[in-house]
Amino acid sequence: MKPKSDCIACLVERTKYECDRTFKEDREKILALKEVITFLVQHLGEGRKSPAFFGTERERIIKRRSGAKDPHEEVKRRSNEVAKELLPEAYKFYGAATKNKTKIEALIRIAAAANSMEYGVKGYSYDDDVFKGDFVHTLNEKLNWDMDSIVSAIKERDKILYLTDNAGEVFFDAFVIKELIEMGKEVVVSPKSAPVLNDATIEDVKEASACVRISNSVLWDRIGVVPSGACIGLSLEEASGEFLDVFGDAKYLVIAKGMGNYESISEFEVEPELRLRGRVIYVLRAKCEPIASSIGVRRGELVAKLV
Repeated sequence: MKPKSDCIACLVERTKYECDRTFKEDREKILALKEVITFLVQHLGEGRKSPAFFGTERERIIKRRSGAKDPHEEVKRRSNEVAKELLPEAYKFYGAATKNKTKIEALIRIAAAANSMEYGVKGYSYDDDVFKGDFVHTLNEKLNWDMDSIVSAIKERDKILYLTDNAGEVFFDAFVIKELIEMGKEVVVSPKSAPVLNDATIEDVKEASACVRISNSVLWDRIGVVPSGACIGLSLEEASGEFLDVFGDAKYLVIAKGMGNYESISEFEVEPELRLRGRVIYVLRAKCEPIASSIGVRRGELVAKLV
């Protein structure tokens, strides 16, 4: 997805939001904003540069200028605690689904609803307490998807590459992954290799997996953990060879969580050498107008889209 004019405003506003959280001195905030805006001006319009590309550089600038290894550590820890409290509701929701087709829908709904956990998006309001109170309702919201094609895609493939998104959300992903394994799927999960934004890292996946009773032996032997890199979304240029081998393997169905993965992967999803057609499912809440219009849904909707 190419950056829209709204994306530029959002990137700058998000920079200010993060500077307020990270720096004490206004001078430091101004210098960080200047560097981010300069980078935007220099690279806007270049080929295959999605909003996620600029967001990644924003994070690197703030981390470099602040010296903070993980500026979002506190937010991520709080999100993980919220998710732990709500997991029983996900168990109940899934347990109420009886038929195989309905169970797959329940898993997609859990994964999409969990993507609501996001801070700092322009025009999107998120609050932990509100999310906790509304979670059951969120699971039953309208889901914009082609149920038959997505259910068929999941049933037809035995191997799944699961690209995670945010901390907190990853606890629900771990539950979904566990149930996919129970269905006989071979799953590779791809968190971030290092902290970036509030995205889940390997450590978050470990904690979430333990919480849903996936043992370490199952996590490393039967599931497999192959990080996608330290970028917002996915960068083919920065991803490891191990990840690219799985991502490029046509036997794998790719479940890509969140807006960052959509922004980046949609830029190269049609490239024939990657053979992604028919095997990528984006699962997210469309929190901003550029994402919603690109996908063809209303802003705020839960979405599952098969490429």
